[in-house]
Amino acid sequence: MRKIITLSFDDGITQDKRLVGLLRKYRLKGTFNLNSALLGTAGTVPLADGTPVRHDKIAPSEVRQVYAGFEIASHTRTHPLLTQCLPVRIIEETVGDYLKLSELAGYPVRGFAYPGGYPNCDRLVAEVLRRCTSLAYARTIVSTYSIAFPADFLAWNPSLHILDARVDELIDQFCAAREDSLLYIWGHSYELDGRGGWERAEEIFSRLASVEGAESMTNMEVYELVQGDKNA
Repeated sequence: MRKIITLSFDDGITQDKRLVGLLRKYRLKGTFNLNSALLGTAGTVPLADGTPVRHDKIAPSEVRQVYAGFEIASHTRTHPLLTQCLPVRIIEETVGDYLKLSELAGYPVRGFAYPGGYPNCDRLVAEVLRRCTSLAYARTIVSTYSIAFPADFLAWNPSLHILDARVDELIDQFCAAREDSLLYIWGHSYELDGRGGWERAEEIFSRLASVEGAESMTNMEVYELVQGDKNA
């Protein structure tokens, strides 16, 4: 029986430095999804309650150092909503991003997270990625509230968001599981700047690190594990 935890965080922002420190503290792996054309830019975004927080992107020169030991994945070059893009734009945004990120990371980037709010993925977008890119997997923002492995890695629905009220419920279910299980939690580090966000994240990471028999993997490691099982 395998019990696997996988985490991913979007946008490649400076708060990731603090998040990486927490993940290292609890010996958890993570995948970070970056927009190569936006690296080094500054900005703000609103939290769910409207409070503005910093949304400054990691500088290109810092990427390899900041994310050392973690997986770097693609999030498109400029963060458009792909469901509103023509196929040629989808290809430009995805392929251009992972090629540039591969240069910065020093290894082939083959992972992806769809950018934008719901719905940020549909059958056409996923099919363009399948036919026209070398991406291995692509994560959506649709919570399954389950601990099952994905049926389609190019439409990979996570278990839930890190600030979802049901996180503890899913962790309890994961702890009690008696069959192969995958708990996938995602989010953005800037969201943790809200009241109690960082404390909540550390509480979650502490619980995950204490799950007996569980293994922390990057998104790509999960994909490779499943593919290896299929080819065995």
